[in-house]
Amino acid sequence: MNEINCRPGSDAEWYCRKDPEEERFYEIFFAICRKYSVSWASASEIEKVFVEEVTRVTYERDKASRLGLPLDTIKASFAS
Repeated sequence: MNEINCRPGSDAEWYCRKDPEEERFYEIFFAICRKYSVSWASASEIEKVFVEEVTRVTYERDKASRLGLPLDTIKASFAS
């Protein structure tokens, strides 16, 4: 990254900052896409909904595990 534009206090600071939770979410998202051989750019609506829901549940379970929270509070996959 351009060190000049990413100095603290610069207009681009928000862009250069990394959120560890967001990074973890996308790691899981891409792993799910690979696991089920889904190319997001050409995925059908059903494939996208599937990947989004599996990613949500996997991420929430992962986060709860890391924080020592109960897993039974996580909304089940495809539950209304």
